[in-house]
Amino acid sequence: MGLFDWFRGSEKTFTILPTDTVVFIVGPSGSGKSWFMSTLLKKANIHVTVSKSQRPGTTEVHAERCQFNGMQSDIVIVDTPSFCTYTDPDGEDVVREWMKSCHPKPCKVARMVYMHNLASNPEDTNLRMSNHLGAFRRAYFPNPSLRTIHVVPTLPIGARLPKEKLRTLTTHLQRQANAEGARLHDTFDGEPETAWNIVQELLNVQEIGKQG
Repeated sequence: MGLFDWFRGSEKTFTILPTDTVVFIVGPSGSGKSWFMSTLLKKANIHVTVSKSQRPGTTEVHAERCQFNGMQSDIVIVDTPSFCTYTDPDGEDVVREWMKSCHPKPCKVARMVYMHNLASNPEDTNLRMSNHLGAFRRAYFPNPSLRTIHVVPTLPIGARLPKEKLRTLTTHLQRQANAEGARLHDTFDGEPETAWNIVQELLNVQEIGKQG
């Protein structure tokens, strides 16, 4: 039993409370942020297909307040716009303004799921994890010490990469995760239970007060 089994539903929110546990979904354009969130919430209307395009599919912050059977506090899942795209609107500015309006004070717990498309160009400096985490940290003034990050690789639907190339790309991503003190998960399979298991491991549910 876990978050997948306890999940009751969610609603869009514009307020982060001091008692909230917040999970930010961060990553380059086309990395699967909105896909991961829609899989968690089982809401097709916020689904964005993973692609190789660097034009951001998400240009605003989307926060969903999730309720769970037997849990005293909510978990707020926050889908963020892409950083380092050099197109308007600037993702860092959008997140900073959202923080000022919706999240002006620290929350109970803050964690991050970082998405990365393995089929993207590993030589593109705009896709480096350190650049995106740096942009997020500059915008996230309520708790600049957020350090718990789990990295989730994705692949576009229908992508076929040779095993050796996939191994090389995964090793490259692992080095970036190690440099940030982050944990690397297996490639996301698009299943809701897998998505919630990732969030559950990220949060360690025992720490946020599961009440049976």
